[in-house]
Amino acid sequence: MSDKGLATADEVCVEVSGLWKIFGHNPEAILESEETRTAAKETLHEETGCVVAVRDVSFKVNKGELFVIMGLSGSGKSTLIRCVLRLIEPTAGKILINGEDVCGYDNKQLINLRRHSTGMIFQHFGLFPHRSVLDNAAYGLKVRGVAKEKRYEIAREVLNKVGLKGWENYLPSALSGGMQQRVGIARALANDPDILLMDEPFSGLDPLIRRQMQDELIALQSEVHKTILFVTHDLDEALKLGNHVAIMKDGDIIQMGTPEEVITSPINGYVRSFVQDASPTKVVTASSIMEQPNVLLYEWQGPKAAMHLLRTNHLDEVFMVDRAGKLRGLVTLERLIELFRKGEESLAGAVDTDFVTATADAVLEDLFPLAASTGHPIAVVDEDGKFLGEIFDSTIMISLIQGRGEEDTGSTTTRANGKDENL
Repeated sequence: MSDKGLATADEVCVEVSGLWKIFGHNPEAILESEETRTAAKETLHEETGCVVAVRDVSFKVNKGELFVIMGLSGSGKSTLIRCVLRLIEPTAGKILINGEDVCGYDNKQLINLRRHSTGMIFQHFGLFPHRSVLDNAAYGLKVRGVAKEKRYEIAREVLNKVGLKGWENYLPSALSGGMQQRVGIARALANDPDILLMDEPFSGLDPLIRRQMQDELIALQSEVHKTILFVTHDLDEALKLGNHVAIMKDGDIIQMGTPEEVITSPINGYVRSFVQDASPTKVVTASSIMEQPNVLLYEWQGPKAAMHLLRTNHLDEVFMVDRAGKLRGLVTLERLIELFRKGEESLAGAVDTDFVTATADAVLEDLFPLAASTGHPIAVVDEDGKFLGEIFDSTIMISLIQGRGEEDTGSTTTRANGKDENL
């Protein structure tokens, strides 16, 4: 799974279980029988006048994760995210936030949840036109009763964090759409909530500004590590931002998984048609296509041991690691032979540093220029430099072809004499 710079943890922060939202008269009656529970949305509307907006939805969001809920208009995604904070009252089900079922909260508890633990950012900025940027950013703190000097201090910090330093005293009308949305994000962050709910926050922006805001959200999330539920109808946005993506249709979650899982393994025709134009270059990660080498060389081994490994395994090159598994270099047969000709006994002279590395969450789009810049495999390493695997040019190309849904070439990639061969 690609982290996209976003922190994730195994601790569940939000858990939705068996959630229903039915609009209309006596909605609870629909839940009384299996026949009506499973009936089509159109059928129920014709027979009962009720509209099933969210149907038996369940999912979990880990602490620090950016979870994307996506679907077309009318799929139920906005209703779902509003149910989480009970801005819309659920018909049935449970909503656990940090282990507590908020469906049982009274008004006082709900107000406390919305003011202190969560923040909501909508498509329409909802800024006060007569208040300055600073006052807009500090508004939530004012409602909480925070002293003026303190709330302004916090508001200035978050405005700086979202790139609006110097704009504190302007009115919202002086700002572009993207800048106004930053004010909305700053206002939500000022309360330091554990959870952010974002309902199509960038959909009203021009494409270029929208992409910039997406990039800024990724960078911001890598710093603040909030748990984010993000609603969008845009597939590219979902794939770019999400640690996990849930695709909705007629109130149901049709498929849920990592962006790579959704693109490479659509569960049915609806999802397949949804993702058919998505590029695998943006979601297929290095960790999913890397290979484990047959052998590795360790830095304490000498030239003779290195030569033996290369010859017996018919290799021209092999990566070298230390005792902790950290990558130290690439030893090539050519440089080993030169080492023996010179009579040198240290392996250091055979270590080649002319190779490139990638992180496990690098996507195909990132790997293309790396592959083009070197004649060696790409070494995949973790954040501490520990060697994880290697990627060959041919593997990248095969992954691209398969990701596009083209016919299986039937080729198998092997490493012989240090090169890729398609058999």
